[in-house]
Amino acid sequence: MVTGSKINKMPSIITNSLKESFLAISKNKKIFLLIFILQILFFFLILIVSSFYVSKILESTVEIMQYMDALNLDVEKAKFDVLQQKNPLGENPLLISRNYEAMKKNLLFLLFYIFIIFTIINGLIWYFASNILEKNKKLFSLKNILSYLPRFFIVSLILSLSLFIFAYNFLNISFSGFLSTQPANFIPLLIVAIIAIYFIYIVIPLLNKFKIEEFKTLVKKTFRIGTRNFISIIVSYLIIIILIILSLVLISYLVEINLFLLFIGLILMLLIFAWSKIYFVIVVKKLSSL
Repeated sequence: MVTGSKINKMPSIITNSLKESFLAISKNKKIFLLIFILQILFFFLILIVSSFYVSKILESTVEIMQYMDALNLDVEKAKFDVLQQKNPLGENPLLISRNYEAMKKNLLFLLFYIFIIFTIINGLIWYFASNILEKNKKLFSLKNILSYLPRFFIVSLILSLSLFIFAYNFLNISFSGFLSTQPANFIPLLIVAIIAIYFIYIVIPLLNKFKIEEFKTLVKKTFRIGTRNFISIIVSYLIIIILIILSLVLISYLVEINLFLLFIGLILMLLIFAWSKIYFVIVVKKLSSL
């Protein structure tokens, strides 16, 4: 329940978190530079993996579309073919199912590699962002890093499963006209995916404070923060999303003007991604103490 006092505190929490995030960066320039470099590496690896598997998925899609266009299907012709005990999908209907299976396989590989990259590289980014304000903590201790990453792996797995189910079902819906199986309802899966994203990004800044065996306590605390401070969380999300959208708009504008300015725009976008993690960590930790 959102009380009046919490609503009154919301502007101060947001503004103070913004100030503290920039102050944390100014006091920990080397750590922020490392976060920035890891952010570049994250997007670079995602780009390589995506370009490889998305091209394969598009190849299968084009083959299906070209085959369907060549059939020139219409309702009357399809009915006539059924009466003549002919397959209305032409002489090679297995081409559709074969390419569909190839699409599913490549989508699975794509999501798997994105998950690995997300868990390791993004896990390290969130580790340093979550601990940037921690005094007297050995940030580069291999023990501390290896202790954090398994926790991040569990959270990433939960998020990835919900997004995988959503993506897989979206693919089924796209080709439901050619399949015998009926996909699940799209809207509930979308809602589940949104809820998962909402709570997962609340739990991530708290991971460095809880051990794996304290998972139940962590879930309860995350649920409490997410439900009692909904407005503050949403406003924080909106600030980050708006800044990212503005940077993307700027990049789309600069791409036709100047390559150097485009490079500056890309750097700005990456800086926003790196900063946003530190900012959101501070917001969540402030809300967790209310």
